[in-house]
Amino acid sequence: MPIYVYECGVCLGEWKESHGMTETIEDCFWCESKNVYRVPAPFTNLSKKTEIKRKVGDLTKEFIQDSEKELKDQKKILDDSR
Repeated sequence: MPIYVYECGVCLGEWKESHGMTETIEDCFWCESKNVYRVPAPFTNLSKKTEIKRKVGDLTKEFIQDSEKELKDQKKILDDSR
């Protein structure tokens, strides 16, 4: 079943509901007001992947290199303060 996000126009409460496409929620979950509307879902394009996949080893090497650089910078700051 799809999950829908609802918002109340009175208390501005927001919550998620799981129900069929033809069903709607009429009462606020928080204050029981009738001023409830479904929040439009953001559009998602699933046909194109823009993220470049990288290997775990590459990410590990990058992290180690960044950490080494940061350590050198911290050592330099410490030596300069003495």
